[in-house]
Amino acid sequence: MNQETKVFIGIGVITVAILIGAVFLFSKPQSVPQAADTRVVLGAQQQSVGPENSQVTLIEFSDFQCPACKAAWPTVEALTKAYPNQLRFVYRHFPLPQHKFAKDAAYAAEAAGKQGKFWEMSNLLFENQESISPELFPKLADELRLDLEQFKKDMESQEIKDKVEADLNDARTLGVNSTPTFYLNGTKVNLANFDDLKTQVEKSLR
Repeated sequence: MNQETKVFIGIGVITVAILIGAVFLFSKPQSVPQAADTRVVLGAQQQSVGPENSQVTLIEFSDFQCPACKAAWPTVEALTKAYPNQLRFVYRHFPLPQHKFAKDAAYAAEAAGKQGKFWEMSNLLFENQESISPELFPKLADELRLDLEQFKKDMESQEIKDKVEADLNDARTLGVNSTPTFYLNGTKVNLANFDDLKTQVEKSLR
């Protein structure tokens, strides 16, 4: 076998190897977001707006002391107002340990919810995020004209503490480690910015 033949054989072997590698690479299943267990994402008890049979459900794990959650809130509100009959939004608590009063704020929102004012309290908590403290909660309850004694009692109730803890446990099960974290129809949403959230929700609605 002369040198020229050896060269041609070598080139042929390399070419075949490249082709086999390319076929293997492009035939591999592509990585796509995996849907989570819907029961865990939604939870047993949740604060939600929009019809339960909506074609699109958006779930957020959030923290009232989280600046990014506050920044996301206007986008979420705009979506729920723009698509009241098509979109269901579910709010779930994930108070981060580094936020001193985040868990108490979650209790305050749920206590207000007992009197039909969960969303109103949520808005006030985000609006007054820099001032969140135990002294703020009764002031906000008074602003919403809640029964203050009942509000304070509900804030301390085991029922509400268990509800917030259930949200935390579900979030940990799902691997949530930051806020806000969104799930769209059971699949975790990766966002470049909050306009991207609007785009993905509207794409699902279409």
